[in-house]
Amino acid sequence: MSLLKKHRKKLIAGLIVLIVLVLVAIVGISAYVGSSLTEPAKEPLTTNPKKAEGLAYENVSFRSVKDRTRLSGWWIPSEDAKLTIVFAHGYGKNREQNDLPVLQLFKKFNQAGYNVLTFDFRGSGESDGKRVTVGAKEQDDLLTAVNYAKSRASEPVVLYGISMGAATSLVTAPKAEVAGVIADSPFSDLKNYLETNLPVWSGLPNFPFTPVILQVTPPLTGLNPERVQPIEAIRRIDYPILMIHGKDDDAIPVTESMRLQKAAPRSELYVTENDGHVQSYKHDRQAYEEKVLSYLEDIR
Repeated sequence: MSLLKKHRKKLIAGLIVLIVLVLVAIVGISAYVGSSLTEPAKEPLTTNPKKAEGLAYENVSFRSVKDRTRLSGWWIPSEDAKLTIVFAHGYGKNREQNDLPVLQLFKKFNQAGYNVLTFDFRGSGESDGKRVTVGAKEQDDLLTAVNYAKSRASEPVVLYGISMGAATSLVTAPKAEVAGVIADSPFSDLKNYLETNLPVWSGLPNFPFTPVILQVTPPLTGLNPERVQPIEAIRRIDYPILMIHGKDDDAIPVTESMRLQKAAPRSELYVTENDGHVQSYKHDRQAYEEKVLSYLEDIR
């Protein structure tokens, strides 16, 4: 065998080893990042309704309907209540949703005669569990929260969700027998959304990592994107829905809510003139409160 042939064989073998190492690295990085995204650090609670807004409240807990995961929350009662609002927080947050002044909004709800139940999804705040499944299992948590709210008060229940919580609210609504949904910055279909927007969360290039992350993460973590399709659920909702979205949202584009509105003609989409994710309330609190309270008044 000539030296040239030996050199060529070594070169080919080296290239094969290099390709295998690169593929192993891509899969390993993808598995690590995918797993990490389902285990965001739990944000600790920093206040409570009494301390922040002078609201009477109770610490409550209940167990998720399927796997009995213990969930923690606050029950904020209102005298002569007309509705109960069940709040669903966003990814990596907790019942406070501390990137927004939601406790101030809860005070508005309380003054308007609405009970509020706000709680931590699994893997968040003070609830048990360590994994976040972006709506796949959180819909079971939210359904349990609705059932708990109904056990505490006979008034109709309205879901109010932010980001992941908004999408989870839309998915849960058809089976929860609620009277309305307020969805602030939802995505329309988790699988489709992640295929395009996962780099926002992963910090990795779309190619080659996104397809690999979406392949390896579900069996490792139990995150099943097929279970989170608000675009399908919203077609089964026969009452008006209020959606809110910032025009220049850099994490979940406003086109996601536009798709949802097209699938649900009875829905209203309130587009706000702000950038950033879930910043509509901060941008113009008065307009936001008026829109939300008007929607709730119509349900009453």
